[in-house]
Amino acid sequence: MAYWTLSGTYENWQLGVRRGVWGVKERARPLWEKVGLGDTVVFYAVRRGVVGYGVVREKFESGEPLWPEELKSGKAIWPLRLRIEVLGVFDPPRPRPRGMLVAFPINRLEEGVFRELVGE
Repeated sequence: MAYWTLSGTYENWQLGVRRGVWGVKERARPLWEKVGLGDTVVFYAVRRGVVGYGVVREKFESGEPLWPEELKSGKAIWPLRLRIEVLGVFDPPRPRPRGMLVAFPINRLEEGVFRELVGE
């Protein structure tokens, strides 16, 4: 099992957490392909902090518009999708811990950083 940080806007995370799905652009395919079923993911909202975490249950591709920006454009912007079982939501968001990379839509996360974040 691996640990990952998924980065996006707070608005997109509100929908993503509610529906248990997240998506990334085609250019993130190499990292998306490394994410495995059963891996743990942490939801990072840009300029807000960590909004929750969960476990990947399915990987799929979809051309169906889901997020507000996609609905407005009429096409999928983030077609590489992950179905996520949401295990925890942080309200208010928690500060990003040291060692959590957020430069890309998907980033590896050290298990120790995850454990620190959720208080284990």
